[in-house]
Amino acid sequence: MPSVGVVPVTWGDFEVGLVQGSVPQIPTTLLNSVIAVVRLAEDLYPGRSTGVTVRSVATSVGMMNVVFCWFGGLPMCHGAGGLAGQHRFGARTNLSIIALGAIKMVLGMSMASLILQMFRFFPQGVLAALLAVSAFELASAARPAFTGGADGARMCLLTCCFTLFFNTAVGFCAGLGCAFLVMASQTVLGEEDDVNEARERYRAKLKEVRAKAP
Repeated sequence: MPSVGVVPVTWGDFEVGLVQGSVPQIPTTLLNSVIAVVRLAEDLYPGRSTGVTVRSVATSVGMMNVVFCWFGGLPMCHGAGGLAGQHRFGARTNLSIIALGAIKMVLGMSMASLILQMFRFFPQGVLAALLAVSAFELASAARPAFTGGADGARMCLLTCCFTLFFNTAVGFCAGLGCAFLVMASQTVLGEEDDVNEARERYRAKLKEVRAKAP
């Protein structure tokens, strides 16, 4: 059984972790591990009260890293890709995640060295296929953006391009800026009936966001 103990941490470790690790990771963690997880849970289970909120997920990620870093734990998060993969392969309730976590803990505490040796011989092709299926499941959540109108498709493609050629933070800012421009143009430009309809739609959306806020 592996030993458990507090790992000595120096100020230099904190400096390297904050500057080289935490700061560059903030956009990806915030978007993929918090916001995307909450939105994907709503899309996958629209008729279910999941209780998953941005605050609860962010608190969970923060607590995991604050506690386990003192014991040598690697940085951890939830991730929309993991949620999509688990859903695609049959998970429908939190019991599946609890069972998976319990199995991992038992295996890690009882035969960690053997598991590491087995991973070295795990077929890369099988892993690639599993990841590809999870990726397609996650990408399918973006289908409403392409079927809901031309504006949604443009925003989605713009965000994808900026993310691929730059990084997640730049892609997010570009997509968000495009969304705000589209919203502003719809509430100002066009026929009077279209403008009024757009304003009512965004007022309703604003009320929905305020109602979800803690």
